[in-house]
Amino acid sequence: MKTTATITLLAVLPAMGIAAAAPRREPARVVRVISADTLTVLYRGKWEELKLIGPEASQTTLNDQAFEQALRSSSSTDEVIRRGLEATAFVRKLVRYGSQIWIEFDVRKRDRYSRLLGYVYLTDGRMLNDIILRQGLAELFLVPPNLRYSLRFQELVRLARRDAQRRRK
Repeated sequence: MKTTATITLLAVLPAMGIAAAAPRREPARVVRVISADTLTVLYRGKWEELKLIGPEASQTTLNDQAFEQALRSSSSTDEVIRRGLEATAFVRKLVRYGSQIWIEFDVRKRDRYSRLLGYVYLTDGRMLNDIILRQGLAELFLVPPNLRYSLRFQELVRLARRDAQRRRK
């Protein structure tokens, strides 16, 4: 009876998004920084679009999403685009064409647009998703079931907001 329960539990845990082993990181190369939260990468011999899990950066062009972000943040579309371009420039300083990165996947590997979804690690071991959120360059956008680092990301956003308020004083 105990053996059956253990086997059943081990079969159910991955389906619930609870990993039994440490997450695996897979190598990739940066082809292009599309925006602060989206990269084109060479992954397993194919060019793939990769959306970072967690950060949702401001738009870099005038489109429907830029208008939506402006309404949500009570700012102008010009301000939204300026923030998006600033965040993208920051990411381009960290990763460039040919940069080696490692991708850690969560429960769902792709989104509805067929983009890869992942946590990106730089050669020095830092997570790019963390850096962007801690710098206050993006809002936090979490989509279940990819919630592995949700508490960590929430804390980073809180710290970034606190630091921004201190700078304004």
